[in-house]
Amino acid sequence: VNLLPKDGREDLMENLPLDFLDESSDGSALIDRVTSEAMRISQVVDQTSYALVPSSVWRETVQRIRAQGMELLEIHRDMYLAAIDEGRERKAEEAMTAHLKGDALARARALTPEKIQRLSLFRVQKYFETITKTKDSLLHWTKEGENITSGDTESSSSSSLPDDWEYTLPLKVGDQVEADLGGAFFPATVSKIGNGYDVKFFDGDVMNGLERNMIKLLVPPSSSASAASSDGNGREEPPPGLTKKELKRWRKKQEKKNDKKGF
Repeated sequence: VNLLPKDGREDLMENLPLDFLDESSDGSALIDRVTSEAMRISQVVDQTSYALVPSSVWRETVQRIRAQGMELLEIHRDMYLAAIDEGRERKAEEAMTAHLKGDALARARALTPEKIQRLSLFRVQKYFETITKTKDSLLHWTKEGENITSGDTESSSSSSLPDDWEYTLPLKVGDQVEADLGGAFFPATVSKIGNGYDVKFFDGDVMNGLERNMIKLLVPPSSSASAASSDGNGREEPPPGLTKKELKRWRKKQEKKNDKKGF
């Protein structure tokens, strides 16, 4: 959305009703309204892309986004309510130990395994696993069915990607990703590649030396960027962004492949 022209972005936000994710609202009427506005905005932004998409796909997409959005809203609501309960429990504990002093107070307020678990409330894995599952469900839906245009080499290349491409394809500096931070994945940018991968999170925090399976690539590279190139003698050059370990494994595979070809 942020890549849209300013006028188009503001227009889109203004036409997403505040009750779009409200279960009590008239879902069908909302979907029709948002679909109509999304089609109008798309036509203004990119006439060519707009012409490629059947009207039925527009409505189906808005309907699906609303359903997934409602699921995500419910998950975040549960997290919020759990945080409120935690706050109340902490206040009750403080009130119960307010009369204590010295060592007795220290023992009463010491971190127990139960308290430590509660302190990591917002990184409780079950919430983020559910969020990831919901997002992946929407992503999987976008890949279902046939391509709108036939003979699209880039689409054909994307459809041939491995199922786990998000965690296996080579990365390069600057890639937008989600990185594992204590069991949950958060938005980040690849900042350096060497002995593992260094990433910078959206809030400025950094983590260094991550394994490839701890980083989720958000957008598959184009066929021209992801395919290995040739050195002019029929031998393939390694894809960009490989770590030293990955490069070593890649070269071993190429050696076996070249042996079979008789190079």
